[in-house]
Amino acid sequence: MPGFPPLAHPLRGAEAVRLPVLATTNVSWVTCSPDAAALGALCGDVPVLFDRNDPSQGTINIYFELYAHSAPGPAESAILGNFGGPGWTTSGRRGNFLYIFGPNLDVHDLLLVDDRGRGLSDTIACPELQYGLTTFTQATADCAAQLGNSVSWYGTGDVSEDTDAVRAALGYDKVDYYGGSYGGADATAYATRFGEHLRSIVLDAPFGTPAADAARFVWERYRAQSEPLMVRRDCQRSPTCSPDHPFPEAELNALIWTVRLNPVEGDAYDANGNLVQVRMDEASLLNFVVDNATGFFTSTGEVLAAAQSLWQGDARPLLRLGAEGYWTYDYMYVGDPTVFSFGALEATTCADWSVPFDWSAPVQERLTQYAATVSDLPPWYFAPFSNAAATGQFSGTRRCVYWQKPGPSSPIAPPRADYPYTPTLVLTGDLDNTVPFAEVTKVANLFPNSTLVSVAEAGHETVLWTQCAVNLASQFVENEHVGDTSCAKTPETVWAAVGRFPLLAQFARPAAVDPSGQNQIGLGERKVVTVAVATATDALQRSILGSGSGVGLRAGAFSTDYGDGSVWTTTLTNCAFATDVTVNGTVTWSVYGALTADLTVGGSGTAGGSLHVEGAWQAPGPVGNFKVTGTLGGKQVAVLVPEA
Repeated sequence: MPGFPPLAHPLRGAEAVRLPVLATTNVSWVTCSPDAAALGALCGDVPVLFDRNDPSQGTINIYFELYAHSAPGPAESAILGNFGGPGWTTSGRRGNFLYIFGPNLDVHDLLLVDDRGRGLSDTIACPELQYGLTTFTQATADCAAQLGNSVSWYGTGDVSEDTDAVRAALGYDKVDYYGGSYGGADATAYATRFGEHLRSIVLDAPFGTPAADAARFVWERYRAQSEPLMVRRDCQRSPTCSPDHPFPEAELNALIWTVRLNPVEGDAYDANGNLVQVRMDEASLLNFVVDNATGFFTSTGEVLAAAQSLWQGDARPLLRLGAEGYWTYDYMYVGDPTVFSFGALEATTCADWSVPFDWSAPVQERLTQYAATVSDLPPWYFAPFSNAAATGQFSGTRRCVYWQKPGPSSPIAPPRADYPYTPTLVLTGDLDNTVPFAEVTKVANLFPNSTLVSVAEAGHETVLWTQCAVNLASQFVENEHVGDTSCAKTPETVWAAVGRFPLLAQFARPAAVDPSGQNQIGLGERKVVTVAVATATDALQRSILGSGSGVGLRAGAFSTDYGDGSVWTTTLTNCAFATDVTVNGTVTWSVYGALTADLTVGGSGTAGGSLHVEGAWQAPGPVGNFKVTGTLGGKQVAVLVPEA
């Protein structure tokens, strides 16, 4: 997802930070990390009961970071933020929250609380699960054994109690709650228990009780049904993809059937240039390609062109997507648990969700019960995908089979929950397949004073994708009502997609003649220009997905120097997007959009020459054209190629 640049605090220096007037002695102030201290934070712990039903189990410390307002007098409220997971740190996302809510910090404080088991709040660190030291099944069993009876104490209901303990300890009467993704469950839990302390609520792609309480795979169903719509919208908005794929959902459905009946196998390079053995069946298509919206929807925007190539006898583009998206639970290395705790993810979701098996049964019997529930579903339940693909090993519900839940946990919402009449803004991205529109709508309907806004061309958690969503969230906290939402109706950035992967340049779409130039090349060389530009942007896409060193689709290599992160320089060495055109040269891309390239073109498919490319790529605003000049075969080039 797009990130935000690191910022100094936008509103006040460290000297303006002060303790909340009503803070109690129940707060233990601690030394902040250098990153937090540089932004003017105050950091502390608040002790809470580990098991609220058994005080003898002792306490744990809930860590928070506080960024105080700049204006004189007490804060109007504290803004609570949580991007979800579950498993992710909250305090570690301070840069994002300061970017989003910086304009509000004149009269509001920002309060970032790490949920129990995550961040710096008594982090769950299960080595086997976290670092992939054994199989997923064994690692999960070991983590459950490590936690013992405490596996039931990580439900989102307990998280809400912890959050309110921090609020009370710091002396705030009112809070504004931003809950994104599974942070929506956190916000729901808080709202249904402590609604009197809420001034406003912003829910962004919120996961909530409708999916958590449903044992018949509601979340998996919505995901499977939302993905064709995501692919369609992404392609239809791209002037490169849409002309070649007038019926995108029908094409995706045909691809699903193709690999369901005849899986495709072969070796392909991932985005880092590693050769991966790939088997592209229906489950792989769902979980490694269609569901993989990383890299600004790279796989989403390429899957239709890859399908077209497959039907023409060329499996390479599809196998590459499979290699780039491939992952497995077994031996998966997650990294620092204070950044993301896999144990916390499992402990919370399996405590919160209703599951289609009996917790008291042994694992093998649970698997049998799970399979029986799947077999009872109508065969079209996850259409266009099959039941087997949607409920396989990557199903969130199935993972819980291997967990343990010895006692009842505190649910997301208590029985017969009362949802407060707090002003509530609910945001959803129309390219979100993680918590799609249908699920978000169900959550929104629970809040009686809510307004639902769909943000065009935004993925999961809209504030991480568009400035429009950032402004809507910030202004809602400021004003407690929704203002002008027209910015959400037009895509802020149209993500690059692909219409075709030509084996030879003659099968590419030709670049358009630039009416403002003096073009001399004909149809064949205009197709070569299209291929050359695609070679450059293809390397950039792989540099987003990988570490900057990889191989071209057909041949050659590229390397990217990311510099300070704001401007990338990609060097192409004999790269080939089509087999008969090789490209050398450099591409310079500002992450804010501007692209220039100087390319030398050769190969049997062209008379050869040099090209200069200027334009914008993955930039906000309407889609324009790359302006391409230079010479091919001694003839002047003046053509246009779509930027997305």
